[in-house]
Amino acid sequence: MKKQKPLQFHWAQEKAARNEEKYGVSFNEAASIFKDRAALYLDDVEHSQKEKREIVIGRSSNRRLLTCFFTRVDDVIHLIGARISTHRERQDYEDNSDDKTKILYKVK
Repeated sequence: MKKQKPLQFHWAQEKAARNEEKYGVSFNEAASIFKDRAALYLDDVEHSQKEKREIVIGRSSNRRLLTCFFTRVDDVIHLIGARISTHRERQDYEDNSDDKTKILYKVK
């Protein structure tokens, strides 16, 4: 069985600062939701015209339920934005956080 590579994250510092100011969520905290075994991964079809974007909803290391927007390029997760999850996103997370098969990642 192949050993899974740890995830690597990248983001623009200016964008991270604007995101934290606007939404109160740092990209460091947002990256922690990739450790959530119950995280819900979705394709962001609406914003994928130029590149394939994805959405993940999960619990952060601070126990907040966050929604994060990202792309993957050469095994690197590029964070685009993150915020507190909406009521609908919370419901989706709760509805899908049982013992179903989840996509798991190992964070460095």
